[in-house]
Amino acid sequence: MDRGPLLAILKEIKGTTKELDLLMLGESQPVELRNVVDVQELPSSSGLKITTRQNYIWLDAAHVSACYQVRTDLE
Repeated sequence: MDRGPLLAILKEIKGTTKELDLLMLGESQPVELRNVVDVQELPSSSGLKITTRQNYIWLDAAHVSACYQVRTDLE
């Protein structure tokens, strides 16, 4: 996956209660990102540093095969 769309989604959920699930190549269980505080592009072409309230996450967007948000507007 290209880093641009993923970066845009992460910036959109920054500071909100929205969650983003990522599927990584070769993994069947999604990685859940929530409580995003900051997102930074790294010098590599697909690297991101994601800061959440709980963790620092370094991610290579090229290893993300899909991402999706849980909809909260259906309640």
